[in-house]
Amino acid sequence: KRSEKEIQELREKAREILTVKSKVYASKLGVSFNKIRIGNQKTRWGSCSSKGTISYNWKLVLMPDEIMDYVVVHELCHLLEMNHSPRFWQLVEEVLPDYKAYRTWLKRHGHEY
Repeated sequence: KRSEKEIQELREKAREILTVKSKVYASKLGVSFNKIRIGNQKTRWGSCSSKGTISYNWKLVLMPDEIMDYVVVHELCHLLEMNHSPRFWQLVEEVLPDYKAYRTWLKRHGHEY
């Protein structure tokens, strides 16, 4: 079990890394977000509000880089499509052609974090 201090440090690291990744991918997608929240959600890795707030789970920082990229791209694509329609997945695939492998990895291994 992690100490509160360790969790706080990981949350700060997550904010730094996920903010940079969000800016990079937002630029590629031609979207902008209002703010980033770092939380400790029990059932999700990220979410996107209609007001442009992107929320990420701090535990993403413990995962491989490409998994973080996948969650970032997934949430940013919701700024264009607030659903999981074929158009949404097409947008994800345009940025991350291997997204299906990352999605599968997250489903298989996410519970380990």
